[in-house]
Amino acid sequence: MNEEDQADLNCPHCEYSIRIEDPLVNDKFRCPQCKKTIKDVQSKLIPLASTLKSLPKIKDAGEEPVVDNLIQEDTNNKRQFPETHPERSESKVLENFKKTTELEFDHDFVKKQETLAHEFAVSQSELLNWDEDEKKEITKLSSAARSNRAIFIIISLVIASLSVYISLKGISINSADVKSIQLKIESNSDQTDEPAIQKSQTFQDLERNMGARALHALATESLIQFLESTDVETKIQYCRSAQRVRPLMQNYYSNRESGPKKYRRISELGATGTGIIDKFYILKLSFPDFSILPVVLAWENDSILVDWESFVGYSEISLKEFILQKSRESKLFRLNANSDNYFNFQFSENDHRCLYLRNSEDSEAVYGYIKRGSTVDNELSRIVESGETIKYLTLKLRYPEKLGGKNQVIIDEIVTPGWLIK
Repeated sequence: MNEEDQADLNCPHCEYSIRIEDPLVNDKFRCPQCKKTIKDVQSKLIPLASTLKSLPKIKDAGEEPVVDNLIQEDTNNKRQFPETHPERSESKVLENFKKTTELEFDHDFVKKQETLAHEFAVSQSELLNWDEDEKKEITKLSSAARSNRAIFIIISLVIASLSVYISLKGISINSADVKSIQLKIESNSDQTDEPAIQKSQTFQDLERNMGARALHALATESLIQFLESTDVETKIQYCRSAQRVRPLMQNYYSNRESGPKKYRRISELGATGTGIIDKFYILKLSFPDFSILPVVLAWENDSILVDWESFVGYSEISLKEFILQKSRESKLFRLNANSDNYFNFQFSENDHRCLYLRNSEDSEAVYGYIKRGSTVDNELSRIVESGETIKYLTLKLRYPEKLGGKNQVIIDEIVTPGWLIK
C-alpha cells in the first residue's frame, strides 16, 4: 500500500483505532488489541487527510493578491454547489452495515463476564455475611465482657469481705488473748492478796492491812458502783444481806425509778462523820438538793456492801398507805423524827410525849405519841441522854383502837436510833 493509500480503521470488536500501512491480504486484518480478525476491511477504512505532497505550494512572498479584485470576483461569481442525491448516499452508507445475525458473537468473553459478575456477587454476599457475623461476635463479646465484669466485681467483694472478716477476727482473737492474759494476771494477783483479805473480818482489820486511805477509796468505789447501777438486779449485787432484801427491793422498786441515783459528792477521808463507826463504814452522800444522807457500808462475804434498807429508809408499807388503811397492827417504819407539842383528843401532854414523823420523801407525815414512863419512853430518854440524834429513827407504829385525828398514831417500839438495824 502506498503512502497515499494509508487509512485508519476502527476495530468493530473493541473500537481500537488502527493505522493501516501494509497491503491487505484477502481483505482481512487482525486487531492488535483484541487479536480478533476483521473482515471486509476496505469497507471499514476511514480515508486520511490529504498528504503533504498533494497540498499546493506556498506562493512567493512577492506576489500578493489584490484584495479589491478578490472581493469583486467573489461577489460577481455565484457559488456553484454540486447537486446532491441523498437517497443514493444513504443507500451507499447502509450497504456498508451488516445484519446483526452476521456479526460474530464472542462466547468466551461473555462467559468471562458472567464469571466475573458471579465472583463479584459472591464477594459482596460474603462481605455482608461477615458484617452480620462480626456484629454477632461483637454482641457476644460485649455480653461476655459484661458477665465477666459482674463476676469480677462479685469476686472482689467476696475477697474484700473475707479480708475484713479475717482482720476483725484476728483483732477479736488478739483482744480475747489479751483479756485472758489480764484475767490470769488478775487471778494470780488476787490469789497472792487473798490470804490478807481472808484474814480481815472487820473494817479495822482491813484498815490495818491496806491503810486508811486505800480502805476509804475501796469503800467509795463500792458506793459509786451501787449509785450508778441501772436496774434492780445490778443493785442487789452491791447490797448487804442480798438474799433477804431481794424481795423487799423488788417490791420497793415496782413503783419507783430503779436507775442511777444522782448525787453531788461523797465525803472525803477525815471528814466529820466519815470512817469506821462500830462495825460499819460511814460515808456522807450529798444530793443535788443539798441534803445529806449518811450511807452505811458493811463488810460481808469479803466485799464492801451498801445497807440498802437504811439507804432508802425502807418501811413495810408506805406512810401514805398506812394512813389510808389506819392499821391497828404495828408496822416497821424508817422515818425522820423531831420533837413536837401537838396534843389533841385522847393524847394529852401530861400523859404523852409527841414526835413529828415524816417519810424520806417528805410527802407524808403523822404525829407519834409515847406514853410517859413506858418502855418506849425509857428508850427514847436513853437515846437523848447518850447524845445520839433522833433525827432518824427506826420504829413501829399503829393506830389506836379509838381513833383520834386521822394522823395521830401510837409509837409501839423504837427499834434503833438511825435507820441501820445491826
